Amino acid sequence: MTYSSRFFLYAPLALFLLLAAGTGLYWWHAASALSATLDAFNGREAVPGVTVRFASKSVSGFPFNLDVVFADLRVTVETPHGPSSWRTEKFALHALTYGREQMIFEAAGHQLLSWTDLQGHRHAMPFQAGELHASAIADGKGLTRFDLDCIGFGSPALTAGRVQLHVRMPPKAQSAEIFATAGAVHLMSTTAGAFGPDITSVTMNATAAPVRAFDGLRRGTADWASALETFRTANGVLTVAGLDIDWGRMSAMGKGRLSLDASHRVDGLLDFKIAGMETWLAATQHRGLSGGSSNGIAAALIDRAAKAGNNEAGMLGAVVGFHGGLVSVGDETATTEEPLY
Repeated sequence: MTYSSRFFLYAPLALFLLLAAGTGLYWWHAASALSATLDAFNGREAVPGVTVRFASKSVSGFPFNLDVVFADLRVTVETPHGPSSWRTEKFALHALTYGREQMIFEAAGHQLLSWTDLQGHRHAMPFQAGELHASAIADGKGLTRFDLDCIGFGSPALTAGRVQLHVRMPPKAQSAEIFATAGAVHLMSTTAGAFGPDITSVTMNATAAPVRAFDGLRRGTADWASALETFRTANGVLTVAGLDIDWGRMSAMGKGRLSLDASHRVDGLLDFKIAGMETWLAATQHRGLSGGSSNGIAAALIDRAAKAGNNEAGMLGAVVGFHGGLVSVGDETATTEEPLY
């Protein structure tokens, strides 16, 4: 065998071994850096206002993925009136060793939501999910897309077939695109109200502008309350292009514009067209429910139906307004609202 023949025989093998060694070293370096970063913020603030704690972790996925599995993970978010947290028995993070900066998250096992209300009282809600996963995509300016999908949610307060949230911030767009939906929701007897225990579906399609107000939150340099305050002072508006609710005996289609006032409460209105009011009103009469000011949305809606009636298409028009800490239906006060932060 000549020298040139041996070269063409062994050169590809040597190149393959060199690439394999380089790939292994790169993955080991990336895995070690990720592991060190996770250990550094365990029990500390990962981003402003958010603390992450976990009992243990393991890193795998060689050579193309970085897969991290956590045990007993807890995420705590600080709020102006006390901490809120989410705890899960098992949590996994998946990222690509090469390619775009995208992370996929999965949670399993028993989980717990806890929060502090405006009066400083602590609450807790245990739950389980058949599937709970999310994904986040980032670029040089920070987070550009977040998706959450929960299938088979079950808790003592409610159950749901599926819940989804999608937030997208296109590179040159002036607004963030938001889509949220929930289906096959059943409220337990302790939480079911005048509209009944079963919500077939709720879907919202909206945009939030200006998106630059959330730059600090996207980069992980500002907490959520600071981001909302920046949004408020920039005259930020949530434009609801569609809010569709199919709840029990009636369905509603709404749209409108919402903002934040100086007291950090929601301000604006949602204009609804409601179908199925006659059937719902008959049910409320059978249950002995009546209208009245400041007795809730259902009572104000009963009064609105008595005053206005249906249009030719059998739809009732109802404007839900938010102003000065009050929530109204038409010209009647229904209830009050609290500051968001």
